Amino acid sequence: MKNLTVIQLVKKYGVRPKKPLGQNFLMDQNLMDKLIDALELYPDEDVLEIGSGLGVFSKRVAAQAQRVVAIEKDKRLFEIASEQFEDQKNLKFVRDDFLKLDLHALTKKLELPLKVIGNIPYYISSPILFKLLDNKSLFDVAVLTVQKEVAKRIVAEPGSKDYGILSILIQAQAEAELLFDLEAGAFYPPPEITSSAIKITFAKRPLYPLHDFPFFKKVVKTAFNQRRKTIKNTLKILLKNNKIKPWEVCGIDPESRPEQLSVAQYVTLANFLHSLL
Repeated sequence: MKNLTVIQLVKKYGVRPKKPLGQNFLMDQNLMDKLIDALELYPDEDVLEIGSGLGVFSKRVAAQAQRVVAIEKDKRLFEIASEQFEDQKNLKFVRDDFLKLDLHALTKKLELPLKVIGNIPYYISSPILFKLLDNKSLFDVAVLTVQKEVAKRIVAEPGSKDYGILSILIQAQAEAELLFDLEAGAFYPPPEITSSAIKITFAKRPLYPLHDFPFFKKVVKTAFNQRRKTIKNTLKILLKNNKIKPWEVCGIDPESRPEQLSVAQYVTLANFLHSLL
């Protein structure tokens, strides 16, 4: 079957993108190639794609990979992609919700660690990122298209207005890099925002000596629940014993705002508080 462009497939099948599912199909083939290049694929590597859409991008990825498993939640898009690219033997479409997938079961027969690529629905970008991090042993690198504001938060440095929970939890487990912007006109239909490509490299060894990640996450989220207050006041709820003052031990100014602490300082603070439990 002749491979059609995104717009040709949209017209052929009468596809109406579903806004509630964040369906904006990347059309620009040059940008598709830039995203694939950023993945630095080798012919013996397997790829997991999050959100295959109509399968046009999936096909381009499969041309450079050993195998591609492309996840698509929408039944109609899954059927179109499966029909359109049925002759592509190293490309498998799976109809499922990525957030509900058992990734260990899915990847059992694949070459690990996988590389990940995807145009992420903006409304669930954080849950998707956290699921990837929770299963980081399965992955090597992810190249993802997200809302520009989310990308800025992921790579933000301490002291900036974008620095927060997402920045810290990701940077504690992976290296994140902002690649380039994708203007609205590169998509069909064009979204109302600018998108950015990010590259996340999952750490093979722990970047920080975290004693307990769930507790670390709790400390970070508690700190940013009231980010206008000082760190001393935002973490009062975790300091059950009022005699304990971790600031001097951890080398932290108790009058600092939550966004002023580095990832390393949050790790030190969380480890100290966890040791008191």
